[in-house]
Amino acid sequence: MARALYGVFLVMYFTLASSAIQSLQLRMIHRDSIYSPLYPGNLTAEEHMDRLYNYTTLRAKMIESRMSSAALDYNTTRVQPRVEFVPTLYVLELVIGTPRHAREHRKARYLMMDTSSGLVWLQCQPCIHCWSPPAVVFDPRSSQSFAPVPCNHPLCDLRIPHQFQCINHQCHYTYMYGHPSLTRGVLATETFGFASDRGGFEFVHNFAFGCSHDSQNFNTLGSVVSGIAGFNRKRTSFLSQMNQGQANDIHSEIDYFVSLIDVSVENRRVGFPPGTFRVRIEHGVLKGGFFIDSGSAYSSFNTGGPYERVKNTFEEYFHRFRLAHCHQHGFEVCYKIPRGGFNAYPSMTFHFQNGNDFMAPPENVVVIDQRCFCVMIGKSQTVNTLGAYQQRNYQMSFDIQSRTISYAPADCTRDA
Repeated sequence: MARALYGVFLVMYFTLASSAIQSLQLRMIHRDSIYSPLYPGNLTAEEHMDRLYNYTTLRAKMIESRMSSAALDYNTTRVQPRVEFVPTLYVLELVIGTPRHAREHRKARYLMMDTSSGLVWLQCQPCIHCWSPPAVVFDPRSSQSFAPVPCNHPLCDLRIPHQFQCINHQCHYTYMYGHPSLTRGVLATETFGFASDRGGFEFVHNFAFGCSHDSQNFNTLGSVVSGIAGFNRKRTSFLSQMNQGQANDIHSEIDYFVSLIDVSVENRRVGFPPGTFRVRIEHGVLKGGFFIDSGSAYSSFNTGGPYERVKNTFEEYFHRFRLAHCHQHGFEVCYKIPRGGFNAYPSMTFHFQNGNDFMAPPENVVVIDQRCFCVMIGKSQTVNTLGAYQQRNYQMSFDIQSRTISYAPADCTRDA
């Protein structure tokens, strides 16, 4: 794969209280895309496969660590994960601030999109710890619309002293991703311009964000990435700020759980018993469930049952072709491509409640290099996920008001 191109549309529909914008159609850039500031250069198919595997195994460890604390304490202010933040797959382009002088122009900045965290933040001057060069770090003094958040602001929850503190009448925050990754700074409001798939920028005023003066152990993000855009449903996240309504139950506040019933490989059902993918608590740890995670490269299933059943169904499908196994890349369902070629790759369907099915076509199920192909599924110790590889060339729509997710095929190759 000499020139890998990636594309996923995430279409977010909001009802905004303080803006004429009724919806935002954001342009997300895959970190390995030629349009990404993190573009690694031309990758071979084997290198591409290795990167996808490494992205998701590291992210799975982070998610598992985050959910390993007692479910009663399941929030990012009290959980202290043991794994530092792992870069996700998509980068969000934006501009920030209102220049004080007409001749000054807003510069493009990039935040790593993370559907499993709940704060939008970027590095700010003056910096105690910053991983980026000064030119990438935002200077609040250069913007006339920057305003620190007072301590009586609704988003400054002083009942959580580990996360918010009132210092000199301003709201200061500390946000932990894992040990030892953290960001500290001032909660502030600013004008944000988000790159739209329709071209140009959509501006949102008085957007609350973390102006980070102390950003520790985020070197893996890359020097041109300024911070992280949290897309879960906590009150400080991107989505919650865009939406008037707030999540009431603790699980829907954190992640995008959906009701998975069964999985099919081509037309063969796995046949999971009812309740296999319910969210449950085992020994005080949150487990089970199925949620959409665009930060994971591919879909993962719990070991000790779900993963093995999906894996076996794929192996049963390929058995009739008498293909030789291929062991590489960390994936377990891999086969050598016969000399005459092979193209009987299966689709994979996720069956949700109410007869709603999401069908990943064959090109979203397997990844192919020069001599082997592998099925893109992985293992998880906690929750099950629908990853980004299976979402390729789909328009994913998150309706926060009605708590629904919809999807439709899309041609994302037009960015090529």
